[in-house]
Amino acid sequence: MSLYVCGGPIGNLGDVSFRLLEVLKAADVVLAEDTRRTLKLLAHYGLKKPLISLNQHNEADRIPHVLRGLGSGKTFALLSDAGTPGISDPGPGLVRAARKEGFPVWVIPGPSAVTAALSGAGFPADRFVFAGYPPRRSGERRRFYQEWIKPGWPSVFFEAPHRLLKSLSDLAAVWPEIDVVLYHEISKVHESAIVGTIEDVLQRLDGSNVRGEYVVVVYSSPKPECIDRRAT
Repeated sequence: MSLYVCGGPIGNLGDVSFRLLEVLKAADVVLAEDTRRTLKLLAHYGLKKPLISLNQHNEADRIPHVLRGLGSGKTFALLSDAGTPGISDPGPGLVRAARKEGFPVWVIPGPSAVTAALSGAGFPADRFVFAGYPPRRSGERRRFYQEWIKPGWPSVFFEAPHRLLKSLSDLAAVWPEIDVVLYHEISKVHESAIVGTIEDVLQRLDGSNVRGEYVVVVYSSPKPECIDRRAT
């Protein structure tokens, strides 16, 4: 009668951990953000499990059913489409409810697009900001970039392909000299990265066919007056 919050692959099915496979084999039910994607993952490793969808639209409705299952002694594995549930994905409501009812909640670590992008960006990342997806509207997006980007701290965002160019243009309006590493399709066959100032990145994207999944890492060097002189 446990809930396992499982970190799944972010694109490459080969990134699945041995521990995740053990949990999936032992689980009575797999909760999936998208049952079609999770079915492909299970089939890749020769697993057959009952699947129940749990996504942003139905999480609240699914929670009572899962709690009843936990109460009857069942073990549930929770998977999102990519990465770890609860990180810009469904899951927090179920985790809180399970803990409140006294059921064990275990975390199975897995790949992360956030830390993968940070590790390859080359910015100092002993501390960083992750702020999920920027708002859809331009004015709100510009305020978002003003609020969440801090000099000396790498900031990581996700962005949908159909909003990418407008979103980066808003970023350029607020931070015209900021450094950017734009990752595309991390861990997949067509993984790529565009590196440079925001102006460089926009020029290289201009007219290109923007599709797939994007992770944006930005960094603004701290201003001299922000540096603690006592450390020198």
